[in-house]
Amino acid sequence: MEAILSRASSGRGATLRRFAIPLLALATSLVVVALVWRSQGLVDKRPDPYWFSAMAESLLRGEGFTAYGSMLHRRMPGYPFFIAGLYAIFGVHALAVQLAQCLLFAGTCWLVQDMGRSLYSERVGLFAGALCALHPSLLRYVGDLHLETLFTFCITLSVWLSCRFYQKATFKRGVALGVAWGAACLIKAVVLLYPAVFAALFALHRWRNAERRPALGAALAQLLPVGAACVAMALTISPWTARNYAVSGHFVPTTTGAGDAIMRSFVFSRTEFITLQRPPYTDAENESNALFQALCQAQGAVWEADDIQSERILMAEAKRRISADPGAFVKKTLIGVFTFWYQMTSLPNSLAAGGMALLAWFFAAFGLLRSRREGQPAWLVLAPVVYLNLLLAALLSLGRYSVPVLPCLLVLSAAGLDWLLARLRGPATQDAS
Repeated sequence: MEAILSRASSGRGATLRRFAIPLLALATSLVVVALVWRSQGLVDKRPDPYWFSAMAESLLRGEGFTAYGSMLHRRMPGYPFFIAGLYAIFGVHALAVQLAQCLLFAGTCWLVQDMGRSLYSERVGLFAGALCALHPSLLRYVGDLHLETLFTFCITLSVWLSCRFYQKATFKRGVALGVAWGAACLIKAVVLLYPAVFAALFALHRWRNAERRPALGAALAQLLPVGAACVAMALTISPWTARNYAVSGHFVPTTTGAGDAIMRSFVFSRTEFITLQRPPYTDAENESNALFQALCQAQGAVWEADDIQSERILMAEAKRRISADPGAFVKKTLIGVFTFWYQMTSLPNSLAAGGMALLAWFFAAFGLLRSRREGQPAWLVLAPVVYLNLLLAALLSLGRYSVPVLPCLLVLSAAGLDWLLARLRGPATQDAS
């Protein structure tokens, strides 16, 4: 009887630990929506700053995206469709979006907990999930109509699926991973190149860890599930690619905007903006917009009247600047590696975001050291962080762009924190863990 009661108690404890993190995340996000968001004055509370709700309402009226440019002015359709689906079911109420984002936030924290548990230990999973559930930068977007909460969930889901794929690379898991990549890409186009990075790292890791080098045919066969993932992603975004061709007559896999981003980054990376002497999200934004209007006017065009035309003009100017002064491009890219983690709307917000990122990286360094000693595939959670950081450093690198990969970084932070705590407790605890 005692054995049965012990097993029952252990089972209840395991269930509680399994759901404690998502319940905590749901509680903290609901507090933000119900109390904090309306009363805070630290960040902009405009109800629809990027017109995502307006785009969703346009979809429901059957007007599509006609009022928002052929390429949606650098946006992607995933978040407007997400909002439109909620509006179709619950009516046009921002609260429906906020509550859905609370659930997505809880789901993100659960995925992080499970990654920490499967890669390291149950305790690491609890630490990682709790860090996410309480992280101000992640909670900040739950109550707002920004795409970050949905994008963060899709990025985290794809990384969670990549961990499962690494454990057992099957076609079924490859297809699921590819669909997750595609869903994330339809929210923000920066994911587009990541499957190639993942495929290269996956192949390299398999090759380095093989006991004996397989024949070429066998090696290629091992990579077929990776190919299935890439094909699944391409098929997921293909309806939007077809739509782009239909409305523009050009092959645009996701969206335009590379030239726009590079040109903006030359402004945003200036000293007065990276030191927050002047507010980048207003002054740098307005200066960039005025520059773009002048460049297009000089070519007899109107900026954003035709997205393809505007992108061609801005990309030509970006190429001219890089060719004339490649050192300036390298400099602004190196600056972007750092602004990715802190450059927000104001100095207090930037200091807070930068401080939290620095602390996360401090513990993540120990997490990477632990991973190397224990032979854990930390690259699965590190690669998305480095990829997005470097890609956006070359394009436009702002603090809020780091939010979608914060959960991955926090998995490594939790591993490092747990490792340090174990060392402080002594050898016996380290052996037990």
